[in-house]
Amino acid sequence: MFLLEDDFLKKGKILDVAAGASSFVAEANERGYDAVAVDPLYDLTVEQMTLHGQKEMKEATKKLAKNISSFSWDSYKDLEEHDTIREDSLKLFLDHYKENSIKKRFITGTLPNLPFEDETFSLVLCNHFLFLYQKQFDLEFHLQAIREMIRVTKKGGMIRIYPLVGFKNERYPYLEELAETLNDENTVVKTADTTFRFVPAATELLTINKL
Repeated sequence: MFLLEDDFLKKGKILDVAAGASSFVAEANERGYDAVAVDPLYDLTVEQMTLHGQKEMKEATKKLAKNISSFSWDSYKDLEEHDTIREDSLKLFLDHYKENSIKKRFITGTLPNLPFEDETFSLVLCNHFLFLYQKQFDLEFHLQAIREMIRVTKKGGMIRIYPLVGFKNERYPYLEELAETLNDENTVVKTADTTFRFVPAATELLTINKL
């Protein structure tokens, strides 16, 4: 969904924002990249996180099963494959989360105040948080959150955000206004098509280059 190129991943430290119980950081580090995740959930114990992850998967499966025809199954063959991938992802995440007291890859924090120094990361990702919860968070919150991600990104680095739609498949209505505002702040903001397909309307990601 983020169209990540291997060369860019190797340029420096990677941050996954609002990462939850996902395996991206675990997989990235297993492949030799330098990645950390930040989420308010990371104050949970391993046992609490396990229960949380299992509960989320069960709820997601029920919702998907009721609305199978509303989704595109190009990237997942079917619901069974989707669930298998989610289960494997949670298991890998928990294996690494258990070692977090030593390796410090999962850090407690939340937007719009991230616990990192200025210009720490070469690549910052935010998956299924901003824009998705457009009914709960106004334009000002989105601007503050993205400015905070820009703050922790190195000059020449990049931020990528997906998806650009809410829960009702509606494109974020203030996207152009947000991009215009940020483009005046030493960044280049663009939308790009992604090859990932699941929610039919979620065909784009936002890219922000820090100058």
